[in-house]
Amino acid sequence: MPLLTLLTDFGLTDYYVAAVKGTVLRLAPGTVLVDISHEVPAGDVETASFLLAAAFPSFPAGTVHLAVVDPGVGSERRILAARAVSGWLLAPDNGLLTPLLDRVEEIRSIEKAEIFLGSPGQTFHGRDRFAPTAAWLLRGEPFTALGPIVEDPVRLPIEPPRREPKQIVGRVAHVDRYGNLVTDIPAAWLPAGACQVTVGDHAIGRRATCYAEISPGEAAFLSGSLGTVELSLNGENLAQQWGVTRGTAVRVSWSAHPEV
Repeated sequence: MPLLTLLTDFGLTDYYVAAVKGTVLRLAPGTVLVDISHEVPAGDVETASFLLAAAFPSFPAGTVHLAVVDPGVGSERRILAARAVSGWLLAPDNGLLTPLLDRVEEIRSIEKAEIFLGSPGQTFHGRDRFAPTAAWLLRGEPFTALGPIVEDPVRLPIEPPRREPKQIVGRVAHVDRYGNLVTDIPAAWLPAGACQVTVGDHAIGRRATCYAEISPGEAAFLSGSLGTVELSLNGENLAQQWGVTRGTAVRVSWSAHPEV
């Protein structure tokens, strides 16, 4: 049974999500639709990139993932289709696929215009171009027919975390709805002994294994569900309390030689 995930910044108050789903179901009947999110802040490509990469590994082989956060809709930006071992990815060429690019085997620019729907304007490629292309793949049509190979997809200008003498440097990659600070630092990089995590003007040395271990009003760091270092405040929104946003620098430091 064909499976499609949807990730957009369309929200749920307009008809946009329904129109995309209806188009897919009309062109590829029987498709199972799974919503990753439609509450991405308008035009926020980096949030969409994070959410897609976080959800991607949970789905079975053959899944088609459609992500439409597209501030450049109607412009000359390319629409990309990427083939991975576990399925396909469709997104605008604006950096949205950045964290997954190293996992794909081939990327193509979608230029098979006869797939696209006729439209009175150029403002809704989600319905008129992305959805028909998703249906093409869901029906088992050839990926290679979509267009030429792309060797230079746009990447978001984000520095990866790095190890330095007696410290690890990274960033807040995401702030979830609870105000937890999800970093890009692999939890496996942490030393076994005592260390301190600094975010902006705030530093904490309390390490926990789950949220329940954190005392009310206390901040701590732990290994989150994505295997990266996460900072949390029991019962409160840590991001608001500290005034921290995505992109804020994070530093893990220790005084003694770490046991790793």
